[in-house]
Amino acid sequence: MLDTVLCSCGSGLRRLRCCDYDPGALPDSASQDLLSAQGAEATKLFNEKKHKDAEVLALKILDLAPNNRAALRVLFEIRKAEQKPKAAEALARRLAATPFENAAQSTAAFLQLAQLLVGQGRHRDAEPSAREALKISPRDATAHHVMGVILTETGRVHGGETHYRKALALLEREDGMVLANLAWNLKLQGRLDEAAKIYERALLIKPDNIRGAGGFAQVEANRGRLPAAIALLEEALAGHPADRTLRLLRALMDLQAGNPDAVIARLTDPPENLLPAELSAKGQAFALKNQPAEATALFALGKRMQRERYGQRYEPEETFKKAEKFKAFFTADKILPLPRAARADGPTPVFLIGFPHSGTALLEQLLARTQIFAPADAFSPIAALAADLPELAGLTYPDGLTESLIGDGQSIPRELRRRYLSRLRERGIETGQPFVTDRGPDNHWHIGLIKLLFPEAPIIHVLRHPFDVLLGNFAYDRKLEANAGVSLASLARHYDFTMNLIKHFRGQLTLRYLPVRYEDMVENPTATLRDILAFIGEPNAALPDEFSLRANEVFPTPRTPAHAILQKPLHTRDRAKYRAYEALMPNLFSEIRPLIEPWIEELGYKAATP
Repeated sequence: MLDTVLCSCGSGLRRLRCCDYDPGALPDSASQDLLSAQGAEATKLFNEKKHKDAEVLALKILDLAPNNRAALRVLFEIRKAEQKPKAAEALARRLAATPFENAAQSTAAFLQLAQLLVGQGRHRDAEPSAREALKISPRDATAHHVMGVILTETGRVHGGETHYRKALALLEREDGMVLANLAWNLKLQGRLDEAAKIYERALLIKPDNIRGAGGFAQVEANRGRLPAAIALLEEALAGHPADRTLRLLRALMDLQAGNPDAVIARLTDPPENLLPAELSAKGQAFALKNQPAEATALFALGKRMQRERYGQRYEPEETFKKAEKFKAFFTADKILPLPRAARADGPTPVFLIGFPHSGTALLEQLLARTQIFAPADAFSPIAALAADLPELAGLTYPDGLTESLIGDGQSIPRELRRRYLSRLRERGIETGQPFVTDRGPDNHWHIGLIKLLFPEAPIIHVLRHPFDVLLGNFAYDRKLEANAGVSLASLARHYDFTMNLIKHFRGQLTLRYLPVRYEDMVENPTATLRDILAFIGEPNAALPDEFSLRANEVFPTPRTPAHAILQKPLHTRDRAKYRAYEALMPNLFSEIRPLIEPWIEELGYKAATP
């Protein structure tokens, strides 16, 4: 009997002619030729906007010949327009896998798939097809542009910049969209002055690029030019008043300017109609007005929306497995015999670790004011080195580090150290200062590797009252590692996990470790910096006066850290902030208390709490 079950992808085809088709039973080229006129007719109908007729004909053709390129393309365009992402992806993948008569057609098919996935925010999934397009047509400007987007959005900004510039060179003209994407890439690198100049050119060519206008506004805010940033957003909103991204950016500028009432007035939709990022911004505005009940309701709704509407879940299993692997390898017995990299020319990294929202960004800002530290921001070359090990020596990480005991393997730590410093120079971070602050988000994972590559490097652990840390993360629309940010309970579990991982490294390795409290930084920044400078062996380094430290103003650097947009004068209003919120969320706090109270005790906060 004929199998009439439709494919689950939603293409409208029978499953045996769609995702379950047999590649070995496809019509040959001679048989395909018999359907070429019908394929051309389906294309003609689609171009004439007779979409229903085009769909019916395409389905008939594909039921006879599932590899008919013209019919596949017509059906793909129809399903994409209908916003059926599963069906559109299935059809795009089949098109990319279909042999084409020339390189241009094959490149177009791979790019079509890559751009579809990029549009869904699935940049990692898009990379293989974008790579295939570049291999087939290395001089295709669009292929370089798409690869630039993918690399930039997956954190490989230098590679992204290279492809954007190749795209512009191949176009032999200035393209507003490519220029705007290049400017965003430079913004991520902290090269704000360059980014601003390129945004100006991009928006002259394509003034209706609202994403470009939003990006330019963020660059101007990072440069300390808040009025110019606001003017850019106001102009863009005048032409696109319903654009929610622009509205949110404008609200965030109000927050930065310390104007919470403007944020609340701007985000007037019913809470259930706001997006999690909008709920977070509005909640922070109420928090700034010292209205914790209103703020708590918005934060909690945003987290519930992440879980229930968007299906986000805390997924720690792979993270826990990775931790067990690292703990098994990085033990005193295994690490002690391994060779260390010898000290060489270049700055000494000072590694800052701490759970998100503990205050590592604030500490980096304060250290930069001493003029002996170059801020590396959250750029994390130490994490990239773990990925280098298989390429460097065909070894897995971390187990492969044992090969450094044997023969030429003894050069592995030295080579990895060289690569680390080289990447700092490539980013324009090493500017002559003797120290560089590295607050990469993965630093707590790589304390064992830090010990081998930089045995002399100080590790500064920024601590804060655990409840304040959790509340700070609860207030923001951030997923965090393993999607830990989706609830207060998952944040507590991941905090406990992270602190135990750091505790393992401290127990097994002899480290130059210094704990620093956030509360001490905001109450007495001069004394905190003096303790740190003495710890790293620079007790006589000059410090700015107390007033300058407390003002914590943004000052020009060759590469502006990403956290500059949030840089504010020091204040103590967030110290023990959790108390007001604990009373409003008694059930949630009672749920996390068994996990967190032991850390409150161990870190000395219980005794210090009045």
